Amino acid sequence: MVRGHAVVLTLLAGALTGCSGDPGVVSDRDDLDAAVAVWTDPWVAPTAARVAGPSLGSNGRVDRVVGRRTTSYDAGVRATTRAELAVATAHGWSPTSSTCGDTVEVALVGPHDELAQLVVTPDGEGAQAALQVATHHHLDSAWRVPDAVARTCLDGTSPTFEAPPLTSAPIGGGSEEVRAEWEEDRTSTDLVDAVDADGVLDGLGLSVTAPRVRDGVNRRQAPAAEASLPVRSLTELERRLTGWRPTWAACGGRGPVLATFVREVADSYAVLAVQLDDDGATARVTLPMTEGPGGEWLDGIDGIDPRTCATPTRGPREATGVPAVLPTDLTPLAD
Repeated sequence: MVRGHAVVLTLLAGALTGCSGDPGVVSDRDDLDAAVAVWTDPWVAPTAARVAGPSLGSNGRVDRVVGRRTTSYDAGVRATTRAELAVATAHGWSPTSSTCGDTVEVALVGPHDELAQLVVTPDGEGAQAALQVATHHHLDSAWRVPDAVARTCLDGTSPTFEAPPLTSAPIGGGSEEVRAEWEEDRTSTDLVDAVDADGVLDGLGLSVTAPRVRDGVNRRQAPAAEASLPVRSLTELERRLTGWRPTWAACGGRGPVLATFVREVADSYAVLAVQLDDDGATARVTLPMTEGPGGEWLDGIDGIDPRTCATPTRGPREATGVPAVLPTDLTPLAD
């Protein structure tokens, strides 16, 4: 039975332009709530986050993808797939179809009827897992959720992989009176200045530059910065991040250590996503964008024991806590 239901740095100059040709195709707070459920999922923990909304230049199509993550493993394709699926199933995700070959592809349904596409490919002596997750847009009457299956192709038999519909066909039903537009033609630098005044981030080589926001541009990018870090372990990093609260970590399965941190600053939030592997550490700090959501879902996220994933393990992959994620790019939300 089928159930029916009615990572780009902002240091680059400019933002993405354009919008759906149908002014009624906009995102609203329900779409934001659906996206937040994905962003805060312990398996997904996306490094690129947005809200389901108008697909650029698509004449009424919806881009359903709300989260993306690519993770490299020091393991083969099948072992990497098993590591990812161990975390996914532990947090309420179920496979719906899969195909095994040199590349393994798995489609999954989430705890809130989200749809995920996991594609694991060879990468040198290891493998790379690419994850995309889509949610139901509030105007999207064509959204369908396939049934879960008990096994994947890794276990012997499975329905042949069917990719989730990451983009919709042109949809109708939107009111032409409903519009969502950015009101400001500039980005406030107050929060950026407050974060850059944090000597902790400066010591790690992270300095945020406010993106240029032009009048008439309908997709904005968040203020962000990325840098390599002079640290070798999550414990060492946590000691240096004075005032930052660790909220989530994932490790094991011969994959990298991933973690997120959050800090309240200037009546707002900043989040820090970190990856540590044999080649070193990288981090990305992201701030809320002007006129975008302020990260209310980050309020009250409990911290985790900073010793979590302190020592990388080759045991099963596990994830602990709640990822701290802010949107990396966004079209305006209708009230």
